[in-house]
Amino acid sequence: MSAKKKYSYNIEAQDIDFRRRVSLRSLTNMVLMTAGRNADENGFGLLELQTEHYTWVLSRLVIDMDRFPTEQDSLSIETWIEHVGTAFTTRNFRMRDGAGTVIGHAKSSWAVIDMRTRRSVQLDTIPSMQQFVVDETVPVEEPGRIANVEGAGANSFTVKYSEIDVNGHVNSLNYVQWVSDCFSLDFYRQHYICRFEINFLKEITYGDSGEVYRQMIAPEDYLFQIETKEKGTACRARILFEKVANKEAGK
Repeated sequence: MSAKKKYSYNIEAQDIDFRRRVSLRSLTNMVLMTAGRNADENGFGLLELQTEHYTWVLSRLVIDMDRFPTEQDSLSIETWIEHVGTAFTTRNFRMRDGAGTVIGHAKSSWAVIDMRTRRSVQLDTIPSMQQFVVDETVPVEEPGRIANVEGAGANSFTVKYSEIDVNGHVNSLNYVQWVSDCFSLDFYRQHYICRFEINFLKEITYGDSGEVYRQMIAPEDYLFQIETKEKGTACRARILFEKVANKEAGK
C-alpha cells in the first residue's frame, strides 16, 4: 500500500491520434486508470466498494498539460489523495514523460454513490481513506463550476451498448470523445490542447440521445454543454487550446 505512487504506461497505437500524439480521450483514460489502480491497491477500489453496493463516480476533472506525449514516448503518472471531505475527495496527478520531465498535472473530485438509490454516500463510511491523505497540492486550480453554455450544436449522439460501463451509465470517456469530436482535423492540425475541464452533472444511460453545444468565449477557449432529450443538461466542459505556431515558437 502506498499513499503516493507512480504508474507507468507505454504509448500504444490505440492511444494516439492522426498526429501521432496521445489523444485527450486516451490521456484521460490513463489518468482515471491511475486513480483506479491506486484505490484498488489501498483497499477502497471499485470492486471493494461494490461489495457494499457502492461505487465511485467522477464529479469534476481538470487536466493541464505543457505537452501531450507522442508515440515515441512513455508516460508515468503519480497520484495521491489531497483531501477527504464529507461528500467529495480530491485526488491529484503529476505526469512525466519518458525522460522524467514533468509535462502536466491534473486534479479530480470524486464521490461515492449507493448503486441501489443512486444517492451520494458520506465518505466517513470509508475511514481507511484518511490514512492515505498526502498534504501536497499541484499547480492546478480546483476543478470549478463551468458556466452555462449558449452556443450552437456541434455534435450529436445516441447511447449504445459499447458506451455503458459497469455502473450502468455512460462511461466518462465517451463524454470526452463527444466533446473532442466537435472540431475538424484541420483545426487539430493547427492547435494543441493545453487545458481540459469537465463537470459531470447527471447520469446518461442506454438509449438516451442528445447534442453537444459549443461556445467560443475567447480565442482558442471553448465551452461545451451536453444536453440530453431525456434528462436535460448532463455535463459541461471546457477546452483551452494553443496555436501550433505559437507553441513551437515558444520552444
